[in-house]
Amino acid sequence: MSDAMFSRSGRTDPAGKLTRRLDIPVSEELEEAVIALAAVAGVPKAEFARSVIERLVWGELAMLRRVARPMLGGRWDESRTSDQGGDRS
Repeated sequence: MSDAMFSRSGRTDPAGKLTRRLDIPVSEELEEAVIALAAVAGVPKAEFARSVIERLVWGELAMLRRVARPMLGGRWDESRTSDQGGDRS
């Protein structure tokens, strides 16, 4: 026995086990485009679609969190918290 044989590829998703599914109806044209782009990237279409969704969702969520917090670099951003010309409520 020289080399170990593993049943998995060794590429584990950082999010852990991928056990949930999304059922998303798409047009034939969109499916073909996803298949083509996945082939260019060298990954299965599900992995490609998941990657696109993750980039959009986690990127949007990060931006919402950043905008919701008026802290920059450990200090309060005075331009967001100071009253400049009246009540904005």
